[in-house]
Amino acid sequence: MNASTTSDLAAVLRCYPLDAPVALGRHEAGIINDNWIVADAAGEQYLLRGYRRVRDPGRVDFQLRFQEHLLASGFPTAAAVRTRQGEGFVTVEGTPWSLFRYVEGQEFDFSSLAQASEAGRRLAQFHAVTAAYDGPAVPVVTGEVDFSNMLARVSSHMWRNSVLVEEHDERLRQLFTGQECESELAFFSHWRGRAAAAWPRERLSRLPQSWLHCDYHGRNMVFCGDEMRGLFDFDFVTRGPRTFDLGRGIFNFGREKRGSTTLREEFCRAFLEGYESAAPLSDEECKALPFMAVLNWVPDAGFYAARRVDEGDEGIARRLQADVKMMRGIQAEMRRLAPAFGWEVV
Repeated sequence: MNASTTSDLAAVLRCYPLDAPVALGRHEAGIINDNWIVADAAGEQYLLRGYRRVRDPGRVDFQLRFQEHLLASGFPTAAAVRTRQGEGFVTVEGTPWSLFRYVEGQEFDFSSLAQASEAGRRLAQFHAVTAAYDGPAVPVVTGEVDFSNMLARVSSHMWRNSVLVEEHDERLRQLFTGQECESELAFFSHWRGRAAAAWPRERLSRLPQSWLHCDYHGRNMVFCGDEMRGLFDFDFVTRGPRTFDLGRGIFNFGREKRGSTTLREEFCRAFLEGYESAAPLSDEECKALPFMAVLNWVPDAGFYAARRVDEGDEGIARRLQADVKMMRGIQAEMRRLAPAFGWEVV
């Protein structure tokens, strides 16, 4: 169900115990899932979310339970509203819908060092409080594609070490047989070989593991002043080395602006110091940061193969080119900043 009309939304809202709810409009940050701002007769505001990216009921239930654990542990996020039947969500025409109390605030301000530090500190808190969550890790399932313990992606928000095996090169070359993507394939093959040698599975497994958000960026959270008031969007939560989230965070909170790959040393430092004020990193974790930052954007043959049905060869070629462009840009920036941080760049 794609809720595009008032009657569509009304059918969903009737399942929730609200007094005369009205949809005020789409939430501006909702570009993949179906997010609507809702108000009731008393003027209280809510966020209604239709899960277009992840529709598996088991996965949605896991995400809601995970979010409830965060809130109960004192971590800032949105409180879910139960349906009239006491359920966490309702499914209408194949799409799960959940309702949350609206959290006021603004997205990350790229000019605020204090917010960059707060983002780092809150990420450390996220990793700490979720250590007590012992529910099942339900994998992401999208449409007909079950990626088992991998993460289905809209972009490269995922943790996997299987992309470092030699067979992944072969799968990519089977998908992209022409010359259009030869430069990207050559770059990835060279990087993969160096990364696999530097970070074999045994070394990766020794890094401290945690629950990962995997999509930790400034539009998935809101701030009031320097304080984070809410973290959202748990579509990609999984387990892995906590440095994966940190590598992504260095990029998201260190860059100059959205769409840029240019990193600012003082913002990268503020983010990392914010994290380490609550959870110091080991020397090995610090060494892993540049590798993890680039790993966030590795090409994924399984994902491209799944998207090929809808997007064709040209569509997945554009995705490959965009992913490798990000890898190149971030690797260059991590190498430029390496002397200031003592990083080792693959």
